[in-house]
Amino acid sequence: MPRFSIVVPVYKVPAYLGECLDSVLGQDFGDFEVIGVDDCSPDVCGEILDQYAANDARVRAVHLPENVGLGNARNAGLAHAGGDYILFLDSDDVLLPGSLSAMAERLDAADSPDILVYDYARSYWDGRLVRNSLARHLHEDGPASFSLADRPELLNLLQVAWNKAYRREFVEAAGLLFPAGYYEDAPWTYCAMAAAESLAVLDRVCVHYRQRREGGNILSTVSRKHFDAFDQYDRVFAYLDSRPELDRWRGPLFRKMIDHYLTILERPGRLPEEAKAEFFHRAAHDYRRRIPAGFERPAGRDGYKFAMLERDSYALMTGSATAVRTRQVVKTKARQAVKGSKKRAMGLFYRSQQHTDLDENLALFSAYWSRSVSCNPAAIDAELARRAPHIRRVWAVRPDLMDSVPRGVRAVPLGSRDFWTVAARAKYLVNNVNFSDRLVKRPGQIHLQTHHGTPLKKMGLDQREYPISTSMNFDDLLRRCDRWDYSLSSNAHSTRVWERVYPSRYETLETGYPRNDALVNASAADVLAARVELGLSEDTTALLYMPTHRDYEKSFRPRLDLARIASELGPDTVLLVRGHYFYKPSPQVEELRATGRIIDVSAHPRVESLYLAADALVTDYSSAMFDYALLDRPIVVFADDWEIYSTVRGVYFDLLSEAPGAVARSQDELLDVLAGGAWRGAEADRRRAAFRRRFCDFDDGRAAERVVRKVFLGDDREIPVTPLADRPHVPSPAELAGTVRVPSRTENRVPVYVPERERADEPAYVPERLVTAEAGYAAEPDPVAETAYASEHELTAEPALAEDAPEPELVAETAYAEEPELAAESWFAPEPAFTAEPLPAPEPVPAAEFAYAELREEERAEEEPDEGPDDEPDARDAHIDADAEESAPEISVPAWARAEPFAPSAPLDADSFFGPPPTRAPQERAVAAPVSEALAAYSELFPQSGHGMSIPRQPVSADRAGHDVAEDRTDDRPAARGLPLPPLSGADEPVTAPEPPSAETA
Repeated sequence: MPRFSIVVPVYKVPAYLGECLDSVLGQDFGDFEVIGVDDCSPDVCGEILDQYAANDARVRAVHLPENVGLGNARNAGLAHAGGDYILFLDSDDVLLPGSLSAMAERLDAADSPDILVYDYARSYWDGRLVRNSLARHLHEDGPASFSLADRPELLNLLQVAWNKAYRREFVEAAGLLFPAGYYEDAPWTYCAMAAAESLAVLDRVCVHYRQRREGGNILSTVSRKHFDAFDQYDRVFAYLDSRPELDRWRGPLFRKMIDHYLTILERPGRLPEEAKAEFFHRAAHDYRRRIPAGFERPAGRDGYKFAMLERDSYALMTGSATAVRTRQVVKTKARQAVKGSKKRAMGLFYRSQQHTDLDENLALFSAYWSRSVSCNPAAIDAELARRAPHIRRVWAVRPDLMDSVPRGVRAVPLGSRDFWTVAARAKYLVNNVNFSDRLVKRPGQIHLQTHHGTPLKKMGLDQREYPISTSMNFDDLLRRCDRWDYSLSSNAHSTRVWERVYPSRYETLETGYPRNDALVNASAADVLAARVELGLSEDTTALLYMPTHRDYEKSFRPRLDLARIASELGPDTVLLVRGHYFYKPSPQVEELRATGRIIDVSAHPRVESLYLAADALVTDYSSAMFDYALLDRPIVVFADDWEIYSTVRGVYFDLLSEAPGAVARSQDELLDVLAGGAWRGAEADRRRAAFRRRFCDFDDGRAAERVVRKVFLGDDREIPVTPLADRPHVPSPAELAGTVRVPSRTENRVPVYVPERERADEPAYVPERLVTAEAGYAAEPDPVAETAYASEHELTAEPALAEDAPEPELVAETAYAEEPELAAESWFAPEPAFTAEPLPAPEPVPAAEFAYAELREEERAEEEPDEGPDDEPDARDAHIDADAEESAPEISVPAWARAEPFAPSAPLDADSFFGPPPTRAPQERAVAAPVSEALAAYSELFPQSGHGMSIPRQPVSADRAGHDVAEDRTDDRPAARGLPLPPLSGADEPVTAPEPPSAETA
């Protein structure tokens, strides 16, 4: 007999039936039969079934003499089913590739449970895919097989028959059949779930549930047929009455019944208006006669509705609903009015600031929609502090995250008056995504777009071919790109992609990514310190697992059974797991975490430390692989859903054939790769070498220096890129230990691992201090707001005003190393006239220390689109002193989680940003812009407090009054401003520009 019998009831779907059957017959698992039931469809559906049956012996066509409805058509298919498991598939839906093989594998792992529950996504006519919002209930943590009592939340899933595989012998023994009616799935689903002795789940989208534009769902029609729900729940409770052993489920199913009644009653497009009162009274009757002993009403508004049903008070129910709607409308309109007034006042203020002079020595930085101080902008900031300390650096940070800004970093709240002042006056604008559309680039301003990753998935204009992956307005995207003056690239592949998908007049700088300087310049001491920080002993193999974000999944869920992997690889292997949030707890996982076998590093502030500490990287489609490849260490690609990802998102190359190492398509294959040594074998080395030649072009450890010299100092002299073969080798942990470690594989055991690394205190590391470098930076992790299928991750704009920004999830404060206080003179002194010093060519410039705060967000559907490839690791430079102690940290509290957080940033004042107004010769002036009126209007409406930045008024020159602030590409850089240029390494003589201006005119 076949493994699966797939029942497909057919009625009036000639446009979709072929696609449905093709999706089944095209599966890579062939042990199945398809039973197509023609429910006397009045079109060509029966002929289509016959044609498929004639061409494929696995298809059987059953023709009913009369139309009997969906439930009885399924029963007819059941009568012909002979497979071990029965699946139902509606004839306008599709089964995704690889689904049957995944089901078979999961059923085997769960020892043939009664029911296997799998996931689905709604497929809309306009191309959108939206995954089941309750997919979190399908996590695969814990035992593969369990009872409903262990996970009763599965009853909250949509009560449909087609998201489950049913063991045929169980169906027959339980006496399950579909009733006729509108809601035939309710009694089938609830009775089957309650009667099943063993359940299993498959955390995978297997079905696309079609949502037709013209309708097609009979439940969305206005009709009295919705009264059928009462008959269906009579059948549910009659089934419970016949099986006393199921009595424990009366309470949960009573709750589901009342919830269903209220949904029908309240949802538009279900009941005729004149039938709602009758439906309410029928529901109240069922409430009173079926309420189980000891039932407690839910809290809040739902509880109020339950109480109204219990009292059978329809008038009170409708009256309260009207009052709630009215109150909501009033509150919404009031909020909108206040918000609009504030925006208009802020707009007036910003326009007034655009008529002031640019500050030639002011730079505005932002990263990841102003959520942190991180990535390439932070690396540039640190290098700028070293090479051009006269340029003042200011960061835009979301108001709700200002307290997380490290001490010493100058920051202004995004959308505040201070922010718009700096945005209007700063000479330099630096971001790894786009600034708000409200930001107008003035003549003379220089916009540097750093990006934040190497593209594997389709980006920019290329996403037009993949509408499922984006809802972007491409005209708006191009307008943002037109503000760029420079675009950074880390390899030739990125250059080609960026210039094609973001077509504009900017200049591409093939400098490498500044954030990666920390990896290329790392030493053996850095590697050892990174491992000591995590408590990794010398003989431990550390595998860093970094899965990526998926546009078609609403939230992150692990695709690996961590407990199983840790158990089978043995006690000498530790898994470093970096996800958006950690796996749901299970006894096995908790035991492994307690012994140090699994370490959650999702909140670790420095991803480069994790790279340095890890023996190998395990990832799927994350661009972390491009950065990790710089270390020339093994990379394993776990591509279990490559077909779905590449189809939905689009990719630039076939990762399976051009991977940077070994490839595994399933968890079993991954275990074989890791335990068998293929992860570091000759073939993996060959693949990685080819990958490095292709994607590690420009990252030679001097990227930040190139950017600062070119963009900020006007130095056009080229710094040659060090060839890949000539770059210094960063030793791996195995090389430092003098051994080659291969994980051992043990079967069916969870060993208790007690590392020999107990100690009381963490060693105090003293990072390198560079002249004028500011305090360490807090950071943003991989910029992957968790989004629905229809979410967008692209170079879209960040929120314009503070009040527009969505509320984030607050995370625990991240620990940072202590930084010394900066003297006030370092900010307020006049620009120094520094003397150029020759820099020897072979010596890479050490990067300033960074520390980064991890910020993670949940369920950010379509609110904060991502600029670059998903799950980019931030550049986090952290050079740790080579003389650090070699004693090991405590396991339970890692080093990076114990340090004291930074204090909030110091208040700002106008003079520290801009200095005194410039002195200029008298000249004829046009009518001044209405600065005073704008300031007065804004201050009267919204008095400001907190940062205390008082902006001095400045006279408006005739050439600026009423000037159009359209984009300008003036190449007005500091080379002509009297500032000495640091010499290139190996230069014969320092190159010195004219004398700097005096303090009065600086």
